[in-house]
Amino acid sequence: MKSFITILLLFCGISFTARSQDAVEKKISMSLGPQNAFYLEIPGADKKMAEKVFYEFVKDYGKIKENGKAKEHVMMATKIPVINGTSPLDLYAKFEDGKNMATTFLWVDMGGAFINAGDHPSQAASTKQFMYDYFVAVRKKVVGEELKKEEKMLSDLEKDLKKLKEKNEDFHNDIEKAKQKIIEAEKNIEKNIVDQENKGKEIDTQKVAVEKVVEKLNNLGKKD
Repeated sequence: MKSFITILLLFCGISFTARSQDAVEKKISMSLGPQNAFYLEIPGADKKMAEKVFYEFVKDYGKIKENGKAKEHVMMATKIPVINGTSPLDLYAKFEDGKNMATTFLWVDMGGAFINAGDHPSQAASTKQFMYDYFVAVRKKVVGEELKKEEKMLSDLEKDLKKLKEKNEDFHNDIEKAKQKIIEAEKNIEKNIVDQENKGKEIDTQKVAVEKVVEKLNNLGKKD
């Protein structure tokens, strides 16, 4: 039940964050010069995660390659129906690390013209939706990792509690053993008292015997 509530709350957080996050359109320099781009900031993600999820997100549309010199990831002559129907386009993506977040930049070249809201309102809106869906995918990954950490902490706490319960049981066992030792010791004390009394009687008897021998020794050589 607790796990279900945790998952529900976390994914509600995804939904809330995602609804408040739209890709921003802005002209940004890239390998082909300053071009219109769509970018968004993803809280909780890092560059590596943003990049990995992007590769998974576009894998059905073709092969993406990395341009190490330009620090860009490129997919050429691909068809993404949600953006431009059956017409081919080129994707250029870039990822950057920020403070507890990652930023993803996307340029979409329809063949001589990069998508922008002024000239391509429909494709621009579709690109923003595309970015929104990608954003949700990354946030799911982020929250999934958070869930793993929280579940790990919960598991560790449960293990700690189990150890404490086992320790408590050990203490009770120690008490029971101690009680048994006390009972045995009390019995031994009673027996010891009896043994002391008996030994005292033996000593008294032996003293009489000693006195008799002493008396016998003292009487040796005496004449009546």
